Amino acid sequence: MADYFGWDIGGVHLKSARLTATGGSVSIETRIVPFEIWKEPAGLAGRLRGMLADRGGAHAVTMTAELSDAWSSRPEGVRAILGACSEALPGALRVLDLRGRLVPIDEARERPLDVAAANWLATATLIGRAVPEALLVDVGSTTTDIVPIRGGIPCPVGLADTARLASGELVYTGCLRTPPASLAGFVPLDGGWCRVSPEHFTIMGDVHRILGTIAERDYTVATPDGRGRSREDAMTRLARLVCADAATIGAPALETIARFLAERQVEQVAQAMVQVLSRDPIGGPVAVPAGAGDFLAERAARRAGLETAALAGLFPRLVGDDWARAAPAAALGVLLAEEIEGSRFMK
Repeated sequence: MADYFGWDIGGVHLKSARLTATGGSVSIETRIVPFEIWKEPAGLAGRLRGMLADRGGAHAVTMTAELSDAWSSRPEGVRAILGACSEALPGALRVLDLRGRLVPIDEARERPLDVAAANWLATATLIGRAVPEALLVDVGSTTTDIVPIRGGIPCPVGLADTARLASGELVYTGCLRTPPASLAGFVPLDGGWCRVSPEHFTIMGDVHRILGTIAERDYTVATPDGRGRSREDAMTRLARLVCADAATIGAPALETIARFLAERQVEQVAQAMVQVLSRDPIGGPVAVPAGAGDFLAERAARRAGLETAALAGLFPRLVGDDWARAAPAAALGVLLAEEIEGSRFMK
């Protein structure tokens, strides 16, 4: 077995997974590189080349970055991303479509909306190999994907993002970039309720730094004020949510606000999970958390009354780093390897 690469091109992160057979197991190496594509769309090919570092192999791509307002339409965004991938990644590139197929890049260019925002399908397809009745809950930096799996097959109601938002299968909340003001118009302060400022003073990455649910190295997006990612820096930014300074209202008050906002976020994800399950309940439901915010997915699943199973634990033959944080890229690498090798080795 040669090397197989899965690529997930997001709006704020580029994720890659490299699979290599080693004896009875398959080793995996994932990389997550911050890249705000709207700031430098022309730089995508160069970033991809830098991540590849001249390593050979076969490549498959999925994306969500086409929604960026760097382009005037999603088809334009898809074609621009595919052009960068074609320039940077050698060989016969395949692209995941919303039917779960790996199609040639020329076909993807002709049907751009059929390959837009399909990354959740790679992860859900892989999970279905191990857990026939399950609910994927992938909480990323910006969004949450909730995908029902029945009989080992992903069975979403919606495919395009708008339909997925309406169905509860896509929730625009994530562990880093979500504005706290989108979760609550009021926060507890001094025994009462204080209205919040919807300015770009702070993001949920600050909340989770204050609570210790993410480490400084996990805060992989730009901070609103351009300053540091320490707990103290995060408190300074969160205080601005109520138009205050951290020294004025104090750490205990900010910790209370952070806990309240985190609970609101967990509840938002749990409500969407219940909405999805209410259409067609899964027998013996198991939630599979994934993504940078898997800790939120875990809590939301418990609140929705579901058992959970760790994604990496479902595939003991897949050996390597914390690949569940880059689940779509890793899953895509597996699907590509299986298509080329002609067998399902990740049972």
